[in-house]
Amino acid sequence: MRVPISWLREFVALPADAEAIADRLAMLGFPVAEIVKRPPIAGVVTGRIVALERHPNADRLLVARVDVADGEPLTIATAATNVASGQTIAVATVGAQLPELKIERRTMRGVVSHGMMISAGELALPEEWFEDGIMQFDGATPLGADAVEMFGLSDDVIDVEITSNRPDAMSVIGLARELAASYGMALRLPSFVNPGVQAEPAGEAPQVVLESRDCYRFVAQRFDDVRVAPAPAWMRVRLALAGQRPINNLVDVSNYVMLETGQPLHFYDASAIHGGKLIVRDAIDGETIETLDGVDRTLSPLALVIADDRRPLCLAGLMGGVVSEVAATTSAIVLEAANFNGARVRRMSSALNLRTEASARHEKWLAPALTDIGAARAAQLLHELGATPYRPHAFGEPVAPSQPILLRVDEVERLLGLAVPADRVERHLAALGCGVTPARGDDLSVTPPAWRRDLTSTADLIEEVARIEGYESIPAVVPTVAPHEISSEAFARERQVAHALAALGYREVITHSLHGAALFDRTAPTGLSPAATAVEVRNPLSEEQRYLRDSLVPGMLEYFSANHEPVRIFEIGEIFRADKDGIVEQTSLAFGFSAERSGEPKWHDSAFLRIKGDCEALLRELTGRRVETEAASDAGFHPGKCARLSIDGVAIGTFGAVDPRLAKSFDAERSAYACVLNVAALPPYRTPHYRPPSKFPSTYRDVALIVDARVGARAIERAVAAVLGPLCTGVRVFDEYRGPQVEEPFDSAQGGRKSLAVRIILQRFDKTITDEEADAAVAVVLDAVREQFGATIRT
Repeated sequence: MRVPISWLREFVALPADAEAIADRLAMLGFPVAEIVKRPPIAGVVTGRIVALERHPNADRLLVARVDVADGEPLTIATAATNVASGQTIAVATVGAQLPELKIERRTMRGVVSHGMMISAGELALPEEWFEDGIMQFDGATPLGADAVEMFGLSDDVIDVEITSNRPDAMSVIGLARELAASYGMALRLPSFVNPGVQAEPAGEAPQVVLESRDCYRFVAQRFDDVRVAPAPAWMRVRLALAGQRPINNLVDVSNYVMLETGQPLHFYDASAIHGGKLIVRDAIDGETIETLDGVDRTLSPLALVIADDRRPLCLAGLMGGVVSEVAATTSAIVLEAANFNGARVRRMSSALNLRTEASARHEKWLAPALTDIGAARAAQLLHELGATPYRPHAFGEPVAPSQPILLRVDEVERLLGLAVPADRVERHLAALGCGVTPARGDDLSVTPPAWRRDLTSTADLIEEVARIEGYESIPAVVPTVAPHEISSEAFARERQVAHALAALGYREVITHSLHGAALFDRTAPTGLSPAATAVEVRNPLSEEQRYLRDSLVPGMLEYFSANHEPVRIFEIGEIFRADKDGIVEQTSLAFGFSAERSGEPKWHDSAFLRIKGDCEALLRELTGRRVETEAASDAGFHPGKCARLSIDGVAIGTFGAVDPRLAKSFDAERSAYACVLNVAALPPYRTPHYRPPSKFPSTYRDVALIVDARVGARAIERAVAAVLGPLCTGVRVFDEYRGPQVEEPFDSAQGGRKSLAVRIILQRFDKTITDEEADAAVAVVLDAVREQFGATIRT
């Protein structure tokens, strides 16, 4: 919200430094996004053209005599075409400083010019928003006045960010009240007494029917003797500084009151209301309205409209329609100051892709009391412009009085850690508009002002005291935090893992441990992060921080998506899940890389072999043991490019290509490969011991076993090694076959059985092994695999 500091000064005596004002607003909870610096302007006064004639030596120049109430009128030559005798204009006298020009006495074709008539652009105002040529003021403007001071042209403009719970602060008065309370200064407010007291002529009283319950209060007021003309110069300049284009006196009054009080208004041409009745209702599906921006809009019942008995005249809380627009011939208007359901206005705005200054306020749930304040202020301004106001009529719910809240002053110190005397607490709250009366002891009974819907509890009031007292006054105390320790052994293991991965070329990253519900939609297709086991934070700071992560993989994918070049990263962090025993916290390790683009055939995947090699190298470094891998199908990984890691038969992790659907949901440009390990499951490092080789020769036997297709090669190798013990110095499955010779008829779709060729190496350390011993060992193996796997010998 753009706010000219000169407008704020009308209500509170602020310091001259814009930066100090911006800092104070930030401390109050309203950060200033930008300070728009005004250029230096001096020596500009108001003057009136008392005579105007053609230049004697130039056809395109005029010579004017301009009265600036300081001695003789000034002689000024000009090439402007929009000047006439009797106009009140801005005059830069000799010596004046404009943004890009210093005014000096000069001779124009033989006539000495003692100054310059200036345009809006030369006052650093948007020139296209004002007259095409010399800027003109209304006749009531005093002559010889300093125009820069009169219109606040030297004060900077601040762009203030307003939080969604403070719609009352989306107004100049709202911010002025905050600053007055903070600085301990008096707040000077205009009167909000509506000048309309007389009844309308017979049959001309505004009639309003509230068919929708989403309009809570509607104030309607009729004005006669309206004359459409430019608004007073002070209003046009103030609106322009606030970023609003001046249109005419009626439109400008409605915009001015909205910016000043926070209550949006709308004016209807009274002659355009068919039947003299305004109806607030849901839109009829398919009906249309041409809005003031010149767009024909087709409506659905989602829209809330204000209509007469024929057609919609206005999108409630959003924008008016052309059919009831104020025109140059308008002589009577009906003012609307209404209060609507904020969520309804927001949904309508989104559906129509139309957002306005009015909707930005309505969608934040304005207080109903603002309707009467806005109507009264507009009535005052219109009355000053010559309109005849009639009495206002209110429809809908009456403004409910605010309920008092008991504030125990000792709670202030308990919650803030800062002792604030009761009299200062009372002063701070009263400055914000609260009604404060003593209760028992030092306690106070506080009635929030009608425009503050966010003050509903003691904690809300104490927060207001903290804001006005100043957050910097609260002593910095280190809070008591429950100890969260990590054992030296676990810390050493994590550092060992980090150094080992760094040696393999990976870089450590830290990703967010909190996420929002949107992550479930992105990961659900692959079965990762199921919402049923998610751990929800009881009081999240935002919707994007509602859940604790249960995997490190999404954070890695976000990192890959943010980097267009291939990267190799790892993270050691905590993951969480909920089960029947409560919340389970586990230290997890995830590492991986985004692959280079290559021209490899689809059946070849060197990146998968690289991640496999890195997994085995890491685990050998960490455990000194043999790593076993077998095909797997885990959530989040490619169904055909995934394997499980185990050591001594204990599963410790999974690696493979990230499921392409998951990578695509994170907008990752490259294929991703990852490994996920349970750090706690890693066995301790086992120092290898030297074993002297046998001095006697070995022998081997090859056997072909027919087993169920689901039996893995590694399971066969383990079974053979276990049954033979030290006699077996090596076992390896070196071939697999599936086809009609194994199963008749062969059906690959059903799985069935397969043939595994196994080589068994036999050797003794005390003597040479004999064929009889080798054959006996093979017979033992066949009995064992037959019993364990139902295996048979392939013939």
